[in-house]
Amino acid sequence: MANTIEDLEKIQKESESQEIVDQKVITSLSSKIRKRLNNLPDPTNAPLGYDEHKAFDRVFPYLNIPTLHPKTNDDTVIFNAPELEPNKLYLGDNLEVLRTLKSESIDLIYIDPPFFSGRNYNVIWGDTNEVRTFEDIWEGGITSYLIWLNARLWEMKRVLKKTGSIYVHCDWHASHYIKIEMDRIFGYDNFRNEIVWKRATPIGGKVKSKMMPHDFDSIIYYCKTNKAPYNNQFLEYSENYLVNYFKYVDKDGRRYRIQTLGDYSEESKEKFRKLGKIYKSKEGKEALIQYLEDSKGVLLDDIWTDVIGIQSKAFQKQSSVEKIGYPTQKPEALLERIIKASSNEGDVVADFFVGGGTTCAVAQRLKRKFVGCDSSRVAISVTLDRLVKIGEDMSGVKSNISTIPRFKLFGKESFQPKLQVAGAVEKVPNLEVNYLGVYPTEKFKELSQDEFNKFVLTSYGASINTAESTISGYRPPAHQEPILVGPSNSKESIAPNLLKKFYEEIKSTLEPNKLIRAKIIGWRFSRQALHYLKVLNQYSYKYNLPLELEAIPLDSKEFRSRILQRMPDVEENELFLRFSKSPVIGEIKVKKVGSLEYEFEAGDALSSNEDGWLVNCQWDFDYQEGHFTADKEYILSREKNKDKKRGEIFKATLNAKHEFEKEGEYTIACKVQDNLAGETIFSKELYID
Repeated sequence: MANTIEDLEKIQKESESQEIVDQKVITSLSSKIRKRLNNLPDPTNAPLGYDEHKAFDRVFPYLNIPTLHPKTNDDTVIFNAPELEPNKLYLGDNLEVLRTLKSESIDLIYIDPPFFSGRNYNVIWGDTNEVRTFEDIWEGGITSYLIWLNARLWEMKRVLKKTGSIYVHCDWHASHYIKIEMDRIFGYDNFRNEIVWKRATPIGGKVKSKMMPHDFDSIIYYCKTNKAPYNNQFLEYSENYLVNYFKYVDKDGRRYRIQTLGDYSEESKEKFRKLGKIYKSKEGKEALIQYLEDSKGVLLDDIWTDVIGIQSKAFQKQSSVEKIGYPTQKPEALLERIIKASSNEGDVVADFFVGGGTTCAVAQRLKRKFVGCDSSRVAISVTLDRLVKIGEDMSGVKSNISTIPRFKLFGKESFQPKLQVAGAVEKVPNLEVNYLGVYPTEKFKELSQDEFNKFVLTSYGASINTAESTISGYRPPAHQEPILVGPSNSKESIAPNLLKKFYEEIKSTLEPNKLIRAKIIGWRFSRQALHYLKVLNQYSYKYNLPLELEAIPLDSKEFRSRILQRMPDVEENELFLRFSKSPVIGEIKVKKVGSLEYEFEAGDALSSNEDGWLVNCQWDFDYQEGHFTADKEYILSREKNKDKKRGEIFKATLNAKHEFEKEGEYTIACKVQDNLAGETIFSKELYID
């Protein structure tokens, strides 16, 4: 938890103090035309949703909630360079995550936000927060969508360095509207390119269709200032390049082309003659011979037809290694091109709609640091698994979550050695998973009491009391709302003797006619503690003391309503602050169906959260304690269901089948995620014969 309430308030001021880009030079009208038009809208207007005093705080109020980074193994993955600044993944709403990041800390941003093409198309993972967000932004049409996106682009501009770049991936539904809004946020002069990516060649389709098939996306590219670097890239020698440029072949089979000597000096021409690179026509005119082997290729332009989309049939024939199984996944080759073009080794690359983690995976391979964010627990789980595999491959060592025996072969323990990597290994920083607004309750068990106090007080908008005292902190107005934070262990209730000390300390500072409303915030309150609170309040009433005590459970609507009081619809927005319980798996049922082939089922699996259901199920047939590696076939294991109350939803498929390569003792593990960010792993040892 790097940010206190003071840190978050400082970032908010920096966000609101950003200046609107001056568009008058671009959008102003001539005096003659202006005279002829009445009631003309101001062409220099601000981005949709922007308020001149509060920026986007009015439409999307600041929550100032803390980041939780637990010290558990699966939330801090250690490779071979823990001394380096760690890479980071965030589970939470990306606007709130952006509002915790330092200004001018990112070199390159690539985002692939939901396209304005219908809510069902964009619901990829099935998490309730994802569904709720998309319902909200589509309710008011394109304007609501653009305001929602603008608030995020505004913060992205703040976190970009002066030399930073941003690429926004969109399609024909909204690309032109997004371009106008980005002109207003980043500046017309900072637009660099609109990249046209032909993701696939349409095959078939309705013959009678009156529309041409949509087979390309737009990637809108801006820089924060004109200081942003761009690394010129060259294409490989494509077939188109060969046919149109190097169309001649000499007697040795070497491809070449003829170029005019143009402005070459006589000295250079003589040099070319000695090298045998001068071609002389029948008329005696000289030209330069350029061989393909001496050519670097052609500069990359803004029409990309050579990167194949993952969903295309051509990609499936070429390679299926990357494919995770969700409809909007982008190929690594696309991100590699963008990252190489607008960043260098050691730079920080960010993706705030991380999905299956393609941007982070490519950034890691290309030795960039990265920040990834998603509101879906499934997306973060898939991404983490992918990044751990890459990190281990690059570092040449197993990470801290992969260091125990994997299985016993024929009764003998077989330890996993260090990976054998040819040549020098790369230094790979730690990988940290952070939670913001969505907090799994099981993660708090690793926090110290001081860390827990800081988390609760920051959430509640209170300052920390650094004096020796039973009072943990204060919420404004000054000293009128003292707070006592209960034990960090969610199974412990606050002790009555601590309540008494808290009460007595405040009582000694009371002033006439100045009511003190003290709060006790904790995971749970035993009957004894609640009874004692009642006794203390009765004492205050009896002796006319201006002191009230109130117990507020951390995981309660009362606590959420205080945090979200600035939100217009507290009940509807409760997902912006949620404590999520882990799902339950009762057992793993096993059935042998072949020599080394088995069927599995997650028995009695269900969500522990109110109004929760399981949205995904993953299997690891060679599980190491603490390191779950999903089998490729079961990264996303769910199906769409129609629910009378909720409409079309994803529900986890709890069955699996696997054929093992060898006989031996294995640990089989099942991991499930629910729609409210709950996740759990259940494992079982099994002898395969």
